[in-house]
Amino acid sequence: MRNFSFLLALLLVATVGRAQTPASPPTSTNQLTWDALEKTVNAPGMTNWIYCTFLVTNRCDESIKIFSTQTSCDCAVAETSEKLPWEIAPGKGGSLEVRVNTKGHYGDMDRQVAVFTSHGDQLLTVRMKIPLSAAPFNISARDKDVIAAKADRQAVFDGHCAACHAWPTSKLTGDSLFQAACGICHISDKRAPFVPDLFALKHPNEPEYWREIITHGKSGTLMPAFLNSERGILDTNQIESLVGYMMTNFPCRTMPPQKTKDYLLDP
Repeated sequence: MRNFSFLLALLLVATVGRAQTPASPPTSTNQLTWDALEKTVNAPGMTNWIYCTFLVTNRCDESIKIFSTQTSCDCAVAETSEKLPWEIAPGKGGSLEVRVNTKGHYGDMDRQVAVFTSHGDQLLTVRMKIPLSAAPFNISARDKDVIAAKADRQAVFDGHCAACHAWPTSKLTGDSLFQAACGICHISDKRAPFVPDLFALKHPNEPEYWREIITHGKSGTLMPAFLNSERGILDTNQIESLVGYMMTNFPCRTMPPQKTKDYLLDP
């Protein structure tokens, strides 16, 4: 904690005055490049856990090692996509997920993660905005989750929902990924009436359709975007493995000529 406090004191001097604007990725050529050094999460009410993912790339000409990470509070946990110490080759990268316990908190809340590397130390910041809202009464926990998803369809990957819908998908592909990411809603014995039945498709089974709907989700429904850059949980390789799985395992219909984009909008 002493090392973290010292690093935090030094780096916060450089970040004063930038609290309201996202930080740009570092331009230094001898450090790791992050998709952002600061991220803001606007959480729904009744949030007990907040998750934020930072993507990292090594743009140097030599390998860089991440030796360890340390959070500014015991309520936060940082997990890298590879076991530490993690050596990142030139041009390669991965992710660092920050998980924050926000139970009982509301308003603005900041947590930092110090990243100790072979090429210097870096500081990542998660800024959280948590509304004060009373929990609805006389409704089930599942109904509360549906309310949250209607307000933000990506909420299925946050809070306590992540334990079922996000964490089990880590590093999976193909059939195992389908079961963890898709089957939990679409082929479950408890499938909700508003969740489409994959065994009774109302659209052609074409790669473009599945790639679009899995990557970006569908506005106006509870179908979330799964691509990690859109607050989802999957990378492009995982999404392509799902596209292949859908083409192989579900009924096929032929796509009418020049109708592709129309079908992307169908229920």
